[in-house]
Amino acid sequence: MGSNRKDRIVTPDDISQDQIDSLSDAMIYELSKEDGEIVIIKKVSRNLDTGNEDEIGTRTLDPDDFEMTVVAKRIYEKSGKDNFKSVATGEWLTNPVYEFTDAIALAWSDDFTLYDDDCYVMFSFGAKRDVVTLNDVDPEGGIAYDIDLLVGRDEDEIVLTAKVYKDDDDGSANVVGEYGHVQIQASGINVGFSSGSRPSVEMSVSYAADIEMASPDYDSFDY
Repeated sequence: MGSNRKDRIVTPDDISQDQIDSLSDAMIYELSKEDGEIVIIKKVSRNLDTGNEDEIGTRTLDPDDFEMTVVAKRIYEKSGKDNFKSVATGEWLTNPVYEFTDAIALAWSDDFTLYDDDCYVMFSFGAKRDVVTLNDVDPEGGIAYDIDLLVGRDEDEIVLTAKVYKDDDDGSANVVGEYGHVQIQASGINVGFSSGSRPSVEMSVSYAADIEMASPDYDSFDY
């Protein structure tokens, strides 16, 4: 089944088959839902439980605890519009030590308008659970969900999708994903978005908690 889904994914020449093969089953599933072409793939790995600032720099590439991937795909659901679907997946390579409420977010530039989104958690035994709550949304800037990590359960992967569109035009846009992992003690994550040509996601927690971040570099694509 996974092989058949990969066969339905259209990519440009600068995206290799190895890059496609490295994507998770959940990512492949989301990318195979709509007709269209992948425009870019970004991936980064993090060690999230060390508390060492050097371990969470934007381009830490050592696969250890957590891997985040963001893919942007051109789709054709909005006739006469520039139309894209972004998928962010956060994959736990080892079950986290601290299991409170985390957050995952996507942000984009160029005033693309959100019209559809989804967020869910895949567990290691294959079950899909909606243990998520909307944290914040800016229809022209980004969307974030809280993720309720369940103590004693192996959360394998968190998935966030966002479909956006704008009037047909020529330009270059950016999309960025962010994951915030709460440590030390339970605390809600406050999320905000900064739009413009280089969108960003800002996450913060209370003074009594700590937060580790994972974010790939920007996905830039032409439209």
